[in-house]
Amino acid sequence: MDDDSLAHELKISKSKLLEMYGMILDQLDAIDVDAEAWASTSVQAPILSVPGSEGAPIPTDHADDHLIGGALEMEHLPYQGLGMTSVASYSRSTSEFSQFSGSLQGLDPDRWHRKGRQFKVIYIPDPSRRCCSLSECERNLGYALRTITAKTYEKLEGALPGYIFRRPGGRSKAGLVKVYISEWLWVAARLSAVLDESMFLVSYMSWERFRDGILEFDKDVVAELSRQDCLLGGIDYTIDYRSSAAYGWKDVSDIERLATNLKTIRNVIMWPPARELKRAGWKFPVIADLAAIAESQVPSCPPVTTRLNTGDTIPQGTVLKRSQSDCSAHVIMPDAARMRTWSYLMSQAPAGEIWMAQQHVPFLAKLGEWRVYIVGGKIVQVVHTYRTGNGSWHGRQVQGYWSLDELQAKILSSDITPMEVINPDEGTTDQRNHAKEEFEAFTLDTWKHLVLTEKASASGPVSISIFCRLDIGIGMENGRLMYFVNEVERSLTTSLWMGSMPDGAHGILADTLAATLYDWLTGMMDPMHL
Repeated sequence: MDDDSLAHELKISKSKLLEMYGMILDQLDAIDVDAEAWASTSVQAPILSVPGSEGAPIPTDHADDHLIGGALEMEHLPYQGLGMTSVASYSRSTSEFSQFSGSLQGLDPDRWHRKGRQFKVIYIPDPSRRCCSLSECERNLGYALRTITAKTYEKLEGALPGYIFRRPGGRSKAGLVKVYISEWLWVAARLSAVLDESMFLVSYMSWERFRDGILEFDKDVVAELSRQDCLLGGIDYTIDYRSSAAYGWKDVSDIERLATNLKTIRNVIMWPPARELKRAGWKFPVIADLAAIAESQVPSCPPVTTRLNTGDTIPQGTVLKRSQSDCSAHVIMPDAARMRTWSYLMSQAPAGEIWMAQQHVPFLAKLGEWRVYIVGGKIVQVVHTYRTGNGSWHGRQVQGYWSLDELQAKILSSDITPMEVINPDEGTTDQRNHAKEEFEAFTLDTWKHLVLTEKASASGPVSISIFCRLDIGIGMENGRLMYFVNEVERSLTTSLWMGSMPDGAHGILADTLAATLYDWLTGMMDPMHL
């Protein structure tokens, strides 16, 4: 019996029936109003109403090609200077390796309202991700092209100029605008749209107001922050946060003073936690954790990495990496002889950052990496990326996998390209399912052990239980091709590669994060939560 028949037999509306089973009908939200069919689907375009447009219907059959379709292929330049439609139902199960209550197993509106809690969240974007112009953000990995309501655009542009730019021209619809928007600003704005703001009430504060207000103990800023349940973002200790050019420090002592003063605002939960970002920023502790997991728990072949002390012999043929850095800003390849001297390395580490020598893995440059987004213990999206000859990045959504044995055979028999590494067009369903299971088993097993390792180190919860991105590469060890984790990203400067995802995947990632964050905050506010 289908949903309509069952609803008729019970003499209730279909929407009420879906609510009983923990689901909601698709509804238009103010953050992301595109509700397009994927390119492979043939359907009649529906008529949708736009919030704030007094119910005026708009046809959705004139979609912008950038906003719909299957796997999109996008090229982006790296950061300069440093180098979805609404979801109708959820079936997320909470991992035993996360610290969530497990109560939100579906978006049952009645259940959520019974909790009676709306969390106040304030988002403070990292200043290193701000753009100065439309042309700059069009090339920036951290920005995505989205369609939002004019009302939402005015609110976000007024609160955080430099993180959202209206795209001129193109086909427009009444009450809607196309914008290039910082990925994490879009995610933060999306939090408000989930269940009509019954979960989160999101506000925004610029980095400059936050920084100066905390340093000077401005009473208005302190009061505004104190009214919040959670602070998203702020200072990101995993990247070059000491940069005066990006962060506007007047004196180096301001950095520690801000951290000290911020601790006096006791009732606000900060995510991700500063202590965790500081540890991750040194890179070597996480690299050591991954090496230990590879050696004794999840077989892998991570590149051998050695911490260098000033004056040490710099090993030939290695890749040099610096702590507190991202976007390949402080990565020195084996052939860059001019930069492989201690005088140069120390000039690039003015505040005590450390350098590491890492075994060179040619497959990373030749075949690229899989960027795996894990939210609440679930893989929600995978994007494969590689760098082209001109230095720009290329990304595609992963829809299928080769097994490691198949990849090894292809590598040994032919000159395989990055385009051929993913989304195979041959093999049986069983073969493709086995390859996917092989990849996901390695990724999630490594993630689970890393969560447990970091929990033990922190003596408490860690943010990678909620969100992280594992960058997966392939390498050869003892004649066998293996996966390895090249890097772990966890902060709100992590590129989401939204430009390479199908349109609907954006909303799925953001809404899954919303449900997971709500779970976590609910637990954090519970005095009996362990």
